[in-house]
Amino acid sequence: MLLRLHTVESTIAALLPVILVLGNAGVARAAAPVIGTVAARGSFVLDRATVSGNATLFEGVTVETKIASSRMDLASGARVSLAAESRAKVYGDHLVLERGEGQWEKAATYHFEARGLTIQPETGYASARVALAGGARVELAVLSGSFRVLNAKGMLVANATAGRSLELEPQVGDAPTKLTGTLRVSSGHYLLTDETTNVTVELTGPGLAQDSGYRVEVTGITDAAGTPVSDASHLVRVSSVKRLGKSRDAAGAAAAGKGGAAGGAASGGAGISTTAIAIIGGVAAAATVGGLAAAGKLTGQPSSAPISR
Repeated sequence: MLLRLHTVESTIAALLPVILVLGNAGVARAAAPVIGTVAARGSFVLDRATVSGNATLFEGVTVETKIASSRMDLASGARVSLAAESRAKVYGDHLVLERGEGQWEKAATYHFEARGLTIQPETGYASARVALAGGARVELAVLSGSFRVLNAKGMLVANATAGRSLELEPQVGDAPTKLTGTLRVSSGHYLLTDETTNVTVELTGPGLAQDSGYRVEVTGITDAAGTPVSDASHLVRVSSVKRLGKSRDAAGAAAAGKGGAAGGAASGGAGISTTAIAIIGGVAAAATVGGLAAAGKLTGQPSSAPISR
């Protein structure tokens, strides 16, 4: 009898740590804040568990779609859709796209992260589509409002407004800055707004005065520690200037619409386009036509079904 009692006590002692671990895991899961709901016309994967129809979203959950897209309605008011064969980690204030394509509406303060880039809205009702392409490329199509794109260090690398589409690709190593636009003077400072990224920079270096008023292609190094004038986002120390022609409003508008194609062929292994490429903050950017912007609404969107809790 004593032997049996001793065996039972030993078994309980051995199981107790396991019970405590499982209990703590359940408490931790319950403590994670609810950030919204997800629904799909079909099944999807929620943290490795297959779910049909709809489910509640918790902070940091991974959503993976199969043959059907899914829609997430978040507590922030943002609405996020994932295309078929896509995967993302979802948080209350942002989404990390890990595979495929996503779209968000009523973005407000909600932002996307993709391959080290942060894509954040500037207006409350902004909407955009983001996709991971071959290599390290990120495709962005702005449907409404405007967005800012930041690199992994928080540096502005692109401004995009409604109707604009960009291919973006972080570069390996210290890629030189390469921008195209009209060089102008403001209060004694040399400024250039890049035609592809719509980012305004201050330029410093010898010989800039002779190219003022001309459309130029500049190469240099972005001085992260430098302080540009208030009208500019970055200070670029120029190493070379290539004059492309006298600035004309019509020519400038056409170049911007083509992503700066008049600037010549791409250089240095950026690999995202055969047209001119802007490089700023270690990120190459090229404007695109069609692609995501012409793809239309994500297919297979679920109807407004009630959400299980």
